[in-house]
Amino acid sequence: MKKTKLLLGILVLLISLTLFVGCTNNTKKEPLVMGEPNWPGILAKNAVATHILSNIGYEVDRKQLTDPVIHQGLADAEVDIYLGSWMPSIKELRQELGENNIDLVTTNMNDGLYTMAVPEYLWEQGVRTYSDLNKYADKFDYKMYVGEAGWEASEIMNHAIDENIYNLGKWKAITSTQSALMAQMKKAINNEEWMVFIAWKPHWMNYVFDIKYLEDPEQLWESAESWVDTLARKGLKEDYPQVYKFLEQFIPDAELSNEWIYEIGYQEKDPDDVARKWVAENMDIVAEWLAGVKSADGKKAIDVLRKNINK
Repeated sequence: MKKTKLLLGILVLLISLTLFVGCTNNTKKEPLVMGEPNWPGILAKNAVATHILSNIGYEVDRKQLTDPVIHQGLADAEVDIYLGSWMPSIKELRQELGENNIDLVTTNMNDGLYTMAVPEYLWEQGVRTYSDLNKYADKFDYKMYVGEAGWEASEIMNHAIDENIYNLGKWKAITSTQSALMAQMKKAINNEEWMVFIAWKPHWMNYVFDIKYLEDPEQLWESAESWVDTLARKGLKEDYPQVYKFLEQFIPDAELSNEWIYEIGYQEKDPDDVARKWVAENMDIVAEWLAGVKSADGKKAIDVLRKNINK
């Protein structure tokens, strides 16, 4: 009888361990959730990172969400990775969410610019600083185009209107999607119309359009200079150490980012097609990003990647 009870106990223990291991393995096999706003720069980075990770054994699920929702998702552990946290634009939200709730992995771009701009033909007519805007208010129809609601540009320029900074009290800040903003810019510039808009680098707009960034003598903006951080949910480093190591090393330079943004944002090429072609033709750069990284099955990641993309 005692022997039977002992055997039953061992059997129950083995079943429990099997279920536990099974649950653990299932958790590990869940796709990595990568936040993705509809911006050419992040579409490009996400596509390249996904192509690399998926070919070394990690499944990735790119979720199209707004920037604030992605940051909240990181804090709530519903989003694993975000390659597009623009600073200092999103600084306030990140502070609200708390540094202890989100991991700063690395800065993947540090030479950006983000402030209001005008077409070069308006710069040549005298619109060179924020102080010049109200001199030509009638021509601008008292409108400034600030991108999506919730963007730093929207908040800062609405603050300027509320406080009548630069005599902008009678102006209106027009919000829209990024794609709508680009379409409005294209129309205005092609017709040499009067328009002031939020602009940033890197982005294809700087190569397709001749634009000038406004000077800010009263320092309405904390800083026009910007950078982009890679963020991860807390615990990703422990759950996926090899993925985390790759993210630490995944730092495309500005020239490379501009190339991707131009192809995806302006030429309207499919991000995944751009990523596949670029990775296949630039394995030397990819090898640097994968230095010391192991695939999901513990092999040298760069060797696994080469094998899989050459099938």
